[in-house]
Amino acid sequence: MSLVGTMVGRYRVLRLLGEGGMARVFAAEDTSVGRHVAIKALLPEYSQHASILERFMNEAKAMGRIQHPGVIDVFDVMMAPSGELCIIMELLGGQTLREQLWKQGPYAVPEALPLMLQLADTLAAAHAHRIVHRDLKPENIFVVADALGTRLKVLDFGIAKVMDAQNVKTATTAQMGTATYMAPEQFRSAKLVDHRADIYAVGCLFFEMLTAKPPFGGRNLFEQMQAHLTQPIPLERLPPQLPPVVRDLIGRMLVKDREQRLGSLTDAVAVLAGGAAHAPGPVPLHTPAPQLHPPPQPRGGHGPTAAVPRAADRSWIWALVAILLVGVGVALTIALT
Repeated sequence: MSLVGTMVGRYRVLRLLGEGGMARVFAAEDTSVGRHVAIKALLPEYSQHASILERFMNEAKAMGRIQHPGVIDVFDVMMAPSGELCIIMELLGGQTLREQLWKQGPYAVPEALPLMLQLADTLAAAHAHRIVHRDLKPENIFVVADALGTRLKVLDFGIAKVMDAQNVKTATTAQMGTATYMAPEQFRSAKLVDHRADIYAVGCLFFEMLTAKPPFGGRNLFEQMQAHLTQPIPLERLPPQLPPVVRDLIGRMLVKDREQRLGSLTDAVAVLAGGAAHAPGPVPLHTPAPQLHPPPQPRGGHGPTAAVPRAADRSWIWALVAILLVGVGVALTIALT
């Protein structure tokens, strides 16, 4: 059953925006104040699954807890008359990072660094609240371009892990995440994953933003796992214009041993802030062509370039005056003698 045309509390559902594996997202209007919102509704067939309901509620709680500009605002959680559990949240305009990369290719370095800084800062805020996302990928990063500029929003905290939760029920053998962006330890045990898995995934995202391809790939899950576990970090594929400190940062984020990996995204924020300040600027659209020959001398002898030759032209007059003075002196000497 579609929610379009129905009321969910005070929200009038207007149209379907998209559908995923377990939920649909609708545009709606808050009839009390007139603003437009998004409603993420769990599909009815999953409403009886306790683990899925818990995951759905976990997403709302995680986003509400972080309260960062890089995370969608959550306004309410309520039940639709037809029985779907709904999260009422901020409505975004834009496209996912995946769509952006498909359409436009990799970001230029000056454009990428501010967005990388935003992403690192958002996940650092989540980690400060002891929330680990565990499924960072381009499909879960939304690119918003409006009057405030280009901004990133992190989506889908559905499988986020709250580190201080007392009743975490993740099975040790369960796979949580997307293989292309999973840290090596994430393949071994989802239960023991901490914030350093997010740091690895963010490193993969940085790499893909700059090259349009993830650092490690494979034709299937086994090949992807082997790549993350054994292949060296392909830093040579990063653009040469990237500041060396940022190149080193990405290398530290993608270290396979989490004990040796970058330990905090707060450190990444500091590095990226400095890297963005020293990044090469964009090439001007109208760069003056270099002059291969000296400019022609202005006519009439005006300007500094004409002063030197004119001084040289008058030098013979001073030489003649000097000769005459010497002759007069010699003549006077003879006369006096």
